[in-house]
Amino acid sequence: MPTSTFTFLNHASWLLRTDSALLLADPWLEGTVHNDACRLLDGSTGSAGLIAELNASGLPVFVWCSSSRPDHLSRRFVERFRAEFRGVATFLCRHGDWRLAHELRRHHLAIAECPVGAVRALAPGLHLTAHASGDAESYCLIACGRYTLLHLGERALATAAACHRAAAQLRAAQVRVDVLLTGFADLAWYDNPDDAPRSESSAGRGIGRMACQADAFRPRLIVPVASFAQFSRIDNAWRNQGHPAPLDMLEAPALAALRGVIRFMRPGAQFDLASATPATLRAQHDAALAYWMACWRTQPAPLPRPAQATLAELKEAFASYCERADARLQGLPRWLEWLGAMRPLHLALPDLHRTLVLSYRHGLRPLARDAKADIAMCSGTALYLLRAGDGFDTTVAGGCLRSMRARGVATFVRFFLPQRLCRHVLNQQRPWALGGTLLRAVLVWAWRAIRTSLP
Repeated sequence: MPTSTFTFLNHASWLLRTDSALLLADPWLEGTVHNDACRLLDGSTGSAGLIAELNASGLPVFVWCSSSRPDHLSRRFVERFRAEFRGVATFLCRHGDWRLAHELRRHHLAIAECPVGAVRALAPGLHLTAHASGDAESYCLIACGRYTLLHLGERALATAAACHRAAAQLRAAQVRVDVLLTGFADLAWYDNPDDAPRSESSAGRGIGRMACQADAFRPRLIVPVASFAQFSRIDNAWRNQGHPAPLDMLEAPALAALRGVIRFMRPGAQFDLASATPATLRAQHDAALAYWMACWRTQPAPLPRPAQATLAELKEAFASYCERADARLQGLPRWLEWLGAMRPLHLALPDLHRTLVLSYRHGLRPLARDAKADIAMCSGTALYLLRAGDGFDTTVAGGCLRSMRARGVATFVRFFLPQRLCRHVLNQQRPWALGGTLLRAVLVWAWRAIRTSLP
């Protein structure tokens, strides 16, 4: 009789094994991401053991990637996989997620882009259907024999309306969700440590999302995934205060009716799809809950922030950054700043006791020590932000910054729009995407200007 075994690996990663193939999802099993800003809550897993298991199986391997973010597609895993895997593997991504497709091709991996809503046969009795949840997020539905798994990760289908639309599509196709794989806490962040209301809102967002999903899909089993990482550096570890622990999630009033179907798993735990029920997984769940709560209580010391940069290094890095942006965007950053659609960024560097102003038109200039700033970050983070092609994405994802005034984060985001254009749009030679991105930025700027001018 065919068997199908589900194994939880770590964070958002899991492995589904059938008699004819293996399906691996969102591999991140070791190391830090986002310039050491985030790490796994459980650091005991590793890529070597998983790759050895994949090699020993002798089965074709499929790797589903829901996002190009390194907390879902670890660069360390990809590099080791390319060097050590000896079988046949295909990396799956949603058609239209060109950032992820580009990242996979950059590593010379065999990829298959899955059209949205189209069932893709991976092996006998194993099918995957990719779906979109925004431009950069994907989720998938897996049919494994008589059983169906819905993998949502920590960001897909975040609203009740989106959940019910997706559920209506599944009902129309006569699909029932047996196992829901979803998160209750992600690495989202709010501006500052003293912003208690936003902290509470951030903590409750994942819980409310899970409640909406359960109400829409009515799964017989919910396995929390994509919720087992934390901010790890000394300059962002305070953001962990906004994340609910597993026990907090279970005790939330919004999830009271779901406690009997939510089942936690610790890394390496597995179950057979044919025999798994909330009752048979109760002992495993209790052990996993105790394990994760111990991890929450005994978190390791924060990692150090990047090495301190000098003012000369920052000036050189910003000059090079502006030169690249001007060359690739035909002087657009200077024009946007001149038109007022983008204003210079005032940046505080607490470790240097300096405040700088960054301008595409006038370069980097020091300000008075008591000058007001938009954003604060350590000088090493600022140097990475300016030097690395993914500097903005990494800095924002890692949350290694603080807002120093109202709309400080918005000013920061607008100022580094050229870097995001160069990284995500021009690299793909997508003129329509470039035009759309610029149009959205200008419309948002114009609307805010109009709203500010109204009495």
